[in-house]
Amino acid sequence: MPATVGDAIVANRFFLEFGGHQVSTLQEVSGLEDESDVLETDQMLAGGKYLNKKELGALPLKGGKLTLKYPAIKDDPIKKWYDLVVNQKMSEARTNLTLTLYDLLGAPTLAFDFSSAWPSKYSYSSFTVKSNDAVSITVTIEHTGMTVKGYNG
Repeated sequence: MPATVGDAIVANRFFLEFGGHQVSTLQEVSGLEDESDVLETDQMLAGGKYLNKKELGALPLKGGKLTLKYPAIKDDPIKKWYDLVVNQKMSEARTNLTLTLYDLLGAPTLAFDFSSAWPSKYSYSSFTVKSNDAVSITVTIEHTGMTVKGYNG
């Protein structure tokens, strides 16, 4: 089979949407992964031969954690979202979330959809008198599953 040559997908232009809010100030996103549980068993076969067998575990796909980093802004919609969790309003807090990547011309190339997402951690950066950096926010988002649109399909 001949090798295919194509342009790499650029990962420096992205946009977040959740619960009717749009966040364009993101600086970094990590945790874009799917993981399956693995059941591992050790067996001894006839003749004393050892076998380590790995199979799909009880959960075919585990929910993950997404980490967002962005500069602190006034009227932060993610902080308001996190406050729903703090105030134990989980039915309001759980929402679907979409992270969209754009190409250099501004056309969408990939979309990551996360179901039943909610923020579990909201933290501020360190402060120092030696820095000219803006206050940075790091948020951990829990979710029950991720689907990807626009990649290999």
